[in-house]
Amino acid sequence: MELLGLNLKHLWQKTNTAHLHGETWWWQHYAEVLLFLSTDREAGHDQELTHCCTHPTQRLVVTASRDTTFRLWDFRDPSIHSVNVFQGHTDTVTSAVFTVGDNVVSGSDDRTVKVWDLKNMRSPITTIRTDSAVNRISVSANQRIIALPHDNRQVRLFDMSGVRLARLPRSNRMGHRRMVCCTTWNEENQACNLFTCGFDRQAIGWNINIPALLQEK
Repeated sequence: MELLGLNLKHLWQKTNTAHLHGETWWWQHYAEVLLFLSTDREAGHDQELTHCCTHPTQRLVVTASRDTTFRLWDFRDPSIHSVNVFQGHTDTVTSAVFTVGDNVVSGSDDRTVKVWDLKNMRSPITTIRTDSAVNRISVSANQRIIALPHDNRQVRLFDMSGVRLARLPRSNRMGHRRMVCCTTWNEENQACNLFTCGFDRQAIGWNINIPALLQEK
């Protein structure tokens, strides 16, 4: 792994372009969630939302909340809008994201990350237990590697089965000096394919050698 300089202008241009391409699709889902909540308030969360994510190919939205739940909103049938509540965590659910396959990955202040199968959401298929609260997670689309940012400044990488692959450096010269609040993968650029940001006001780009990690597993 190599710490790289961050070209903020280039990153902003790519992020802005991606946002514009998906804007209509995203706001359509968002408007449907708001309409659903306005007509059926019992379907909504009991406390503040912490995260929202749309499925890459299907009309599904997942929301996370401080009420310790995440909820799956299904708009695939235009005549029937359904919501399912999942109570797999004991503290604030800080994020819940879809993977390219049929999985949802949720992270929480209860120091766990859980992998769920969309076809059977009764219980998680994988539980990752850590030593610190987990913040805004991300999953690489190509290799399905989960990047976990922690309150204790650590960033750890796991596969979908819960095997730890790596821990990013956390020294005075590289890494974050305060809580890491978010991770995101950038698989279009293999030279700098993971970004992290923290309460130290830093955004850091990393070069993660994914083939080497998977080979060592």
